[in-house]
Amino acid sequence: MKSGKVILILTVIFIALIVILSLNWRSETEINKISISGNYTISRDEILSAARLNDSSAITEEVNIDLIRNRISNHKEVKKVFVSLEQPSELKIEIIERRPVAIVNGENEIMLVDDELEIFPFKNSVKMYDLPVISGIRTEITPDPMKKYNKEDLRLALFLILNTYKTSKATYNYISEVNMADSDKVIVYMSEDSSPFYFPRKINESISNSEYQDLIINRIEVFESYLKQSLDNHLKKDIKYVDLRYENKVILNSNN
Repeated sequence: MKSGKVILILTVIFIALIVILSLNWRSETEINKISISGNYTISRDEILSAARLNDSSAITEEVNIDLIRNRISNHKEVKKVFVSLEQPSELKIEIIERRPVAIVNGENEIMLVDDELEIFPFKNSVKMYDLPVISGIRTEITPDPMKKYNKEDLRLALFLILNTYKTSKATYNYISEVNMADSDKVIVYMSEDSSPFYFPRKINESISNSEYQDLIINRIEVFESYLKQSLDNHLKKDIKYVDLRYENKVILNSNN
């Protein structure tokens, strides 16, 4: 019994020494290098500022990995962040940026939206290059200004944009704007001219409905086919609109 107690006491002392030494190493570790990767449009200085770290001098105080990660995660353009300490003296920060898929033209503001419906501001014009614009989105009263845009409007607009991209990148490149202001239809404007294309819109129905999704995908395929077969003639005419809302037909209204 006595030998068992002695072994137990020695084990406890050994564990306590390891913990103390570990804490001392952590508190006394000097960080001489901060490496940041995965940031393509967010600058290094911006990430360091979000983390409240100074790049010009060594970090001698205790490094709180969780606190640094949480601070960087609050940056609106950061989707995920991984922070780690690499021996002997390196702080490693890995960034996954939010990938915008469209520009949101809202009330006196221009924002970006990713494929998870997250709205965030832009500081780098590179992120806006060749992105389609979503306009006419309904707004709602909410404490968080980033969540004021109607989710169903965003879902429908992004479903149309992303599935056009999946169907044909060439067709996607023709999309300049998706306007959600009309409750009876989604209006798509081409980058080549200002003539609108009308897509079907179901009142009080969510795009999460599989039949609704099939309907929109079918009209995207009709849109693609029309552009392949008739784009040259389309650009030569004075087209008022192209209506794609009806099955097995394309209604063309022209001033010619």
